[in-house]
Amino acid sequence: MRKVFKGWLFNRIERFGGNEYNHVGCEGEGKSFGDFLAQFVPQIGMRRRVRFIIESSEEPVMINEDKTSNQSERMD
Repeated sequence: MRKVFKGWLFNRIERFGGNEYNHVGCEGEGKSFGDFLAQFVPQIGMRRRVRFIIESSEEPVMINEDKTSNQSERMD
C-alpha cells in the first residue's frame, strides 16, 4: 500500500481522563482528508510494518492553538 500525503506534522499534548499524552500526528488541507495514518491500520489492535519517507519544504514553527475555535496562529 502506498499513499501520498501533503500537509503538516504536529506534536502536541492531549489530555484524556486526567492523563497527558504526547501526540504526534498529521493534518491535511481538506476536511475530506480524514486520519491519514489510520488508513494503514483501520482497526484497534492492528499493526503493520511501514517505511516513512518524509520531505519538508519549510522549517518547523511554534503555533498557539485556540481550542475554542479550532484555529491555529503562527508564532514566528
